[in-house]
Amino acid sequence: MHAPHHVTVGFTGVPGQRTFFLQAEEEGSRAEFLLEKGQALGIGELLTQLLARAEDAPATDWDRQAMALRVPLEARWRVGELSVGYDGEQDRFLLELSELQLEDADLPPDTARIWLDRDQARRLAAHAVEVVEQGRPTCELCGRPTELDGAHVCPATNGHGSLTR
Repeated sequence: MHAPHHVTVGFTGVPGQRTFFLQAEEEGSRAEFLLEKGQALGIGELLTQLLARAEDAPATDWDRQAMALRVPLEARWRVGELSVGYDGEQDRFLLELSELQLEDADLPPDTARIWLDRDQARRLAAHAVEVVEQGRPTCELCGRPTELDGAHVCPATNGHGSLTR
C-alpha cells in the first residue's frame, strides 16, 4: 500500500488471550495481518528509533478512536518476518511483512509493503506501544506477565513465597 489513510495496530480478546492485528486501509482496499505481541511492540519501538534518527519522536497525543481496528477483521496471513525502514528522500517510513510459513512449504511466502508518512509513523509508534501495554501487568522481579489478580509463580524466587516490596 503506497498511500494508506488508515494504519493501526490493535487486538481482540482479553489480556492473556489477545490476538494482535496490523491493519492498513487505502482507497478501496483494506488488509489485516496477524501479529505476535512482540511484533506489535517491535513496530512501535522500531518506528520510535527511526523517528529519532529523523530528529522526530512518537506522538504524545493522538485520536485513539481513529486508531481503532475497523471490523470485520479478516487477516490475510500471520506475519513471520517484519522489517521497518525509512526513506529520507521521500520522508516516508516502510513496514515490510512476510508471511509465516512452515519449513516444508513449497511456495515462497506472501509479502506486503505498507508506506507511512511521518505523521502516521508518529501515531503508529506511540499507539502500538500503548496497545501492547494494555495487557497483563508484569512481575517487577522477572518481567513475566502476572495473572490479573496478581498471582504469579516467579522464577526469581524459585516459585516460593509471594512477592513483597
